[in-house]
Amino acid sequence: MIKKTSSLFSLVLAASLLALTARAARLPEKLRFLSCDLTGVTIQMLDGSANDASTELKRLLDKADPDIVFVQHVADWETCERIAKLRPGLRVLTCSAFSTQVGATASQTAILARDKAILSWVDEISAGSGDGFAFALIQAGPRKLGVFSLQTKNNGPAASERVLAEVKKLQQFANNRPESIVIAGASLGRSALGESGFETVASDAPPNSPTAAEFWASNAGFLSRPRSLAITGVSTPAIVTDIDTANTFSSKFAYQNHLLFPGESPAPVQVVVQAAPVATPIQAVVQPPQRQFPIVFTVVVGIAAIFLLTLVFRRKNMTALVRVSDPNLPSNEMLNDPVRLGLLAWFKTIFMQRLLADRRQMIADETDATRRTLAIEQKLTELQISLQDRISAYENRIARLESELSAATFENRELIRHQIVELKEKVAKAKEEFTFRRN
Repeated sequence: MIKKTSSLFSLVLAASLLALTARAARLPEKLRFLSCDLTGVTIQMLDGSANDASTELKRLLDKADPDIVFVQHVADWETCERIAKLRPGLRVLTCSAFSTQVGATASQTAILARDKAILSWVDEISAGSGDGFAFALIQAGPRKLGVFSLQTKNNGPAASERVLAEVKKLQQFANNRPESIVIAGASLGRSALGESGFETVASDAPPNSPTAAEFWASNAGFLSRPRSLAITGVSTPAIVTDIDTANTFSSKFAYQNHLLFPGESPAPVQVVVQAAPVATPIQAVVQPPQRQFPIVFTVVVGIAAIFLLTLVFRRKNMTALVRVSDPNLPSNEMLNDPVRLGLLAWFKTIFMQRLLADRRQMIADETDATRRTLAIEQKLTELQISLQDRISAYENRIARLESELSAATFENRELIRHQIVELKEKVAKAKEEFTFRRN
């Protein structure tokens, strides 16, 4: 009896721990994604012989703390296991095993996450080229999230079309249909993805940088601008971003706010709103140096002025007494008093200097306000152009679906009608957002 009770207690305890672990491992709706291209990089275990790339990747994973990691051009599944061990909590959801040409280095794509996948698979786009994708369906809060790690070299548009065809198949699933989709990779076809309702936000990498990776999301919104991070020993920088799978559109500040890691502070407002102005040689000559008058200097000048005024009034009273006692004293002697004239000239000089300093400060403030206004107007113009492009893509997609609806079978008509309704809702929301930002 005691043994049965003990066995039952152990079983209940194990089930409770399993339930708690599964509940704690479930991913939230707001997720952090990391994409990294490891072409030609060897990942080693963290011991005395670990290379710089392994150490730097460990430091990046600890600092970014991603929920989902996309890896391209990795050697094999064992290498993905070593990457997962660099950050406790990560697990390998899937890794490809694409065939390569004779003498070529193995090149695989994989997905790692902090929770298990509902289902996953990989597919090769063209045999022997190494181009393909890895897919995983993950539970993110109450929603199902589909993620693609796309690996392609010089065939970006064709690879994107292949992934979009896979997305169409997923949307026809009766069960395990993803409600939000995120695609990560390099050389993605922008026109094809944009017409299919996907949106992206450019990273903070310079225009001429080797960063080619990017994120595309459908029925999910970016929370911050993707951040590009260089890794020692890796030719292509990694990219990190935060995405909310519960929102259809990106945050209004996703194009401006940079992603921050724990312990980092945001940049000053001037740096966020505008770029650092470059002074031309003419401005450097014309604009005089601005001098600020501290409070201590103002107090000292005030005390000195009161003291001198006291002396002047005392001298004036003494002069009046002298004039009363001596009526023959010239009448203009008090007006031509050298102390009085010198004091007036000194006050006039200080007053004019202060007026000139205030004028310079006012001109500088007006110039700065004009520069900020122009920067904000430029940002609003870019956002309006982006919204117009999204509205045009939605309308083109609706037209294509309506043409497909007339030729579709009875089983697919309901699905196409549902897609048309969703796209019309997106168009209405995009137009409302466009009107709001325009006003």
